[in-house]
Amino acid sequence: MRANGNSGPDSAGVRRAIRNVLVKIIPLYVFFSHAFCAAAEQVMIATPSRGLFELPVIVAMRNGYFRTEGLEVQKIQIQPEIAVKALLAGEVDYISAWGATVQAAMTGAPIKVVAAMVSRPLHVLISRPAIRIGRDLKGKTLGVDSAGSRIDFLSRLAVRYLGLDPDRDVKIIDTGESFLRVAALKDGSIDATAVDVALAVKAEEEGMTRLLHLGDIIDLPISGIAVASARLATHREQIKKVIQATLRGARFIKQKRSETIRIIQSQLRVTSSQAIKTYDSAIRSFTDDGFVSQRAVSLDVRRAKEEIQLATDPALSQVADWSVLREIKLERSKIPYWLKSYEP
Repeated sequence: MRANGNSGPDSAGVRRAIRNVLVKIIPLYVFFSHAFCAAAEQVMIATPSRGLFELPVIVAMRNGYFRTEGLEVQKIQIQPEIAVKALLAGEVDYISAWGATVQAAMTGAPIKVVAAMVSRPLHVLISRPAIRIGRDLKGKTLGVDSAGSRIDFLSRLAVRYLGLDPDRDVKIIDTGESFLRVAALKDGSIDATAVDVALAVKAEEEGMTRLLHLGDIIDLPISGIAVASARLATHREQIKKVIQATLRGARFIKQKRSETIRIIQSQLRVTSSQAIKTYDSAIRSFTDDGFVSQRAVSLDVRRAKEEIQLATDPALSQVADWSVLREIKLERSKIPYWLKSYEP
């Protein structure tokens, strides 16, 4: 034993040995990191805006699930209609805008939905404080973004669910995007509107009333993964990797409540209490296997047909292709249950 805390020659030898190991390891780490980046497939995913509907992709990027699949993903924000054009032009590889994809496919664009991320609406019907229950809406004004839109459809559905006739018992007017509708709600220009869960939580804290969560009454997908039809033939394995990583993100959301709440707080820039309420309201809307029912797709196609005033009835196969998902499901079914429990 050495007195007075002197490190002595043995300690110096240990430090030299550690330095020698680090000198050898660090170059190898740098080499393999660069080698991975060079070997990884570059993928561009377009989403409409920051929000809950893109959360499985956010989680997959944050947790390295895409990297595990050998993918280097970049995410950009593009308006849905522009995203469809960018996808068809080959400027992006994948888009998450479900509604714009369905409409484009119905009008003949070579584009397909290959997986869902959010299978139920992430929208809440909120109202001014004086309106406490559904029948209080009679004779009142509802704000939507535009006539015939998905918000318009959901608002009319909500009114019917609450026992009123949307054509006779309420007045529905175009008020603009969600933030404008909430502002109109606060200044009394409208009496109720449907907005996304996170915005509804904030509005509730400011005194507004939550009348109905649309995800509780209807299956209607709002977010997914879409590709150009030709890509299904030329990049099928890459599509499978993108879907697998995204579904891991969705399973993480379902299984890891506290960690996901922290991600929501950071991603949406909300308080901890708002993130908790948002998570608890939204969790049922996420699908962890990528599938949505044929009934849900049919409903969305009928809704879109009315919106774009299409004369023909397109086949569902024109809109969606679940073949890659089925392959993933089959492969995952062969994984032992105990092994699945170790990671999402």
